[in-house]
Amino acid sequence: MLEEGSNIIKKFLDEPHEKIYLNMVLIIIFSFIYYQIYLYNGTAFMINEELLKQKEGKLDFVDFLYFSLLTQFTVSFGDMVPFSKEVKALVSVQALCFWGIALY
Repeated sequence: MLEEGSNIIKKFLDEPHEKIYLNMVLIIIFSFIYYQIYLYNGTAFMINEELLKQKEGKLDFVDFLYFSLLTQFTVSFGDMVPFSKEVKALVSVQALCFWGIALY
């Protein structure tokens, strides 16, 4: 039974879709982390005034899911920008994780 489970995991990791699933998981994890940082420290991100007006001054998890998705695959649009050193470092880690997965 244990060997069968091990074979299933090995087969999954050898499949090309592994990178897609791993990136999806990372996007959700980083989204949650970014949202928690925002709730704790609203000044950790510099946010476009138009976006804040549309959201009535408060962002939600979906906004950080969007931010994480764009950060994972591009360098974002600039409507939300990491402002604190800690968030900048975290965004850098997310970008490096993506490239590590993509080049692996």
